[in-house]
Amino acid sequence: MMKKGKKININEKEIVMAQVRTYDSDFELSIGSFGTFSKKELLENIEKESEVGKQIVEIQMNYLRDLVSGDIYKILED
Repeated sequence: MMKKGKKININEKEIVMAQVRTYDSDFELSIGSFGTFSKKELLENIEKESEVGKQIVEIQMNYLRDLVSGDIYKILED
């Protein structure tokens, strides 16, 4: 988990924002105790680098790293 107060890497932020922009306009994502967020709210939180935004970037970047490395397929096989 990203440490509180730590800035999001600008390249990762842009990658995740580009990915979220591709979601359908009615997309919603539930993030644990933070609640449910619309596409617009996700983008706002990423842009502001809120705690929710940091979580979104971290989750999406972990997914992308696992996808590129092939680890996602190992996880899905289990």
